[in-house]
Amino acid sequence: MRHHAKLLLLAAAVATATACAHQPAGAASGLGPACGKGSAQVPGRYTLEGVMEVGSQIILRKDGSFEFYLAYGANDQYGKGCWTQHGKNVALIPAGRRTISGTHTPADRTFTGMLLTIDGRDLVWEIPYGGRGRYVK
Repeated sequence: MRHHAKLLLLAAAVATATACAHQPAGAASGLGPACGKGSAQVPGRYTLEGVMEVGSQIILRKDGSFEFYLAYGANDQYGKGCWTQHGKNVALIPAGRRTISGTHTPADRTFTGMLLTIDGRDLVWEIPYGGRGRYVK
């Protein structure tokens, strides 16, 4: 059942990401109807815990934009774009992309988008190929 929910969210993200894909860096207006829609408690600053040798933060803004940073050894990732919520899932859609990656890991060379699950005040990242991280607000 969880897999089906993720597939539905991915399909919704693909359908709505076009509005985010052509935004200039830092643009907050015109992010599209789905970007930033969700619970008023979701926006904020989150710090990753529970993943060895990885430091990461996500900032979700009320206007639907986000910034992401991750450091893993000598590998640094940075991304910005729009976020959207569907039920307990939050998708981070990078600027210039129409979809999110279903396989984003700390070892990737660039940020390709993420799917996170809301758990209380936190966001949980099911890292493909094993592992789980918790972004704590």
